[in-house]
Amino acid sequence: MGIRWGVMGTAGIAAGCTIPGMKQAKDCELYAIAGRSMAKALSFKERFGFEKAYEGYDALLEDPMVDAVYIPLPNNIHCEWVIKALNAHKHVLCEKPMAMNEGEMRRMFEAARENGVILMEAYAYLHSPYISALKRIIASGEIGRVDYVDTAFLTQGYSEDFRLHKELGGGGIYDIGCYCTTMILSLIDAPIDYIRADAELDSTGVDHMASVLIGFEGGVRASFNAGMMLGTDTCDRYDRLFIHGSNGYIRSDAEYNQSGEMEIIITSKQGGDRVSRIEKVCAGSNYALEIEQMNACIRGEAEPLISENFSIKNMRLLDRILDAVGYTGARRGFVLDNGAVIPAVGFGSYLSTEGGANVIKDALDAGYRYIDTASFYNNEEQIGKAIAEYGIPREEIFLCSKVWQTELGTEKTRASFEESCRRLGTNYLDMFLIHWPKYGNDPDWLEKARQAWAVMEDLYDEGRIKVIGLSNFLPHHIKPLLETARIRPMVDQLELHVGYMQEYTLSYLKSEGILPQAWSPLGRARVINDGEVRRLSMKYGCTAAQLLLRYLIQRGIPVIPKSSTPERMRENMDVFSFSISDEDMSFLSCLPERGWSGEHPDL
Repeated sequence: MGIRWGVMGTAGIAAGCTIPGMKQAKDCELYAIAGRSMAKALSFKERFGFEKAYEGYDALLEDPMVDAVYIPLPNNIHCEWVIKALNAHKHVLCEKPMAMNEGEMRRMFEAARENGVILMEAYAYLHSPYISALKRIIASGEIGRVDYVDTAFLTQGYSEDFRLHKELGGGGIYDIGCYCTTMILSLIDAPIDYIRADAELDSTGVDHMASVLIGFEGGVRASFNAGMMLGTDTCDRYDRLFIHGSNGYIRSDAEYNQSGEMEIIITSKQGGDRVSRIEKVCAGSNYALEIEQMNACIRGEAEPLISENFSIKNMRLLDRILDAVGYTGARRGFVLDNGAVIPAVGFGSYLSTEGGANVIKDALDAGYRYIDTASFYNNEEQIGKAIAEYGIPREEIFLCSKVWQTELGTEKTRASFEESCRRLGTNYLDMFLIHWPKYGNDPDWLEKARQAWAVMEDLYDEGRIKVIGLSNFLPHHIKPLLETARIRPMVDQLELHVGYMQEYTLSYLKSEGILPQAWSPLGRARVINDGEVRRLSMKYGCTAAQLLLRYLIQRGIPVIPKSSTPERMRENMDVFSFSISDEDMSFLSCLPERGWSGEHPDL
């Protein structure tokens, strides 16, 4: 008996590509089809020969006979339905791009591991013998060491399509550029050094055409052009691939996902001459090969060709490209190099629980899933109790606490961490920070900070802390700490707001790969009531607080505002529905100093 497949959705790529591939694949049973309406599901059942048809995707997932599901839904709901399918213990093949960002991607693979099932992203073309031939030619050394890869995928004909809607995960980079990035990453195995990118954006912010240059460590470079608005003739598309090496180059105009006969032109230096030859590759259905490879993984005979590490690396690259062209504007979560995801908006709890712990429940009601506290705040026990009473699973909460200056040192820091965990009712923290670098003019501050950091590194290794970092550390505090640190700080929490952006420190943190995070992001009454800030907030139809938070998030800085009223809590979370123009971002960045708390780590 073959693998019984269910298909969740009646998208065009399912009808035109993947389902026909399933029909050709070995050991594949077309078992069930689900559509948003029974009429659509029945039409596919009759057309392709599925055994069962379901109205709605949940009904398909409830069928115990389904072994694996293929998901070709709009990009913005992939994460929701992939995780539902994985939790139903179904193996999942999901159309590319599988996620809207790296954070979603990591959540999906974590769910796959928890349920002991296979998850693979659907890049059918990577299963083609054409790709195998390219890799074999490169490995042979015929063109020498690869130093540059250039590719393109340009098409058109998207007059009415979900790809033209930003909220649905549309855009040329997501839908077509992902072919180019996966091609590049499959041929170049090196860390990325830099990205230069530009794109044509329409009035809704969707990218139509993009040009990207990627620099890798070691000097290798790659470039690509991608887009879905090549011209007005809806029949045309343009694909290319050029691979340059130290002893020659490879050229091919084969289309992505092409089947049939394809040509690869190899030119190499032989003596003083350049000699070219043509290698022909014949490929059947890449979609059939993809299903057969997935079936082998399900049977335990193979590992996914599109691995978790590859999908995450590609999604991270897409995230960086989309940020570079101004597509995203602001992210709801910031993904660190270790895969930890820090929500863009957290709830600052300093002095917030003086009127009782219900304020924490109000924050959870408002949608906050990041609670920021510290041993100095003297409210960890209230927060832990409120979370427990609220009943939300611990893994859905991002908890951050901090060790106070007087608790720095080998024994004191570990004891402080254990006490914070006890008071919060948890055995681990999502993030733990050194609150301030020094206490007064303590001449031994650096040694104490180094001892504390060594303890935090050990706790990180033990899995007790997911993110270790600093708070209120400036470059001249961080530099000596880095001299002995085994693990680099991942976050530095600073007072940051319009009128006090500490630009030198931000530049230093960026150069060191440390994520800045903003406390006091609203800058107190002097900033939130500023006439220029209020004028701009009226322009964007938002509150002054929303404008100030959006400004920081748009600069790539997560924020932890605090409020005691549910209405303002909700407002502070609602900062993703608008974008500040470049001109206004510049204006806000150049406002004179205002709103500074007066607190300085050296004073």
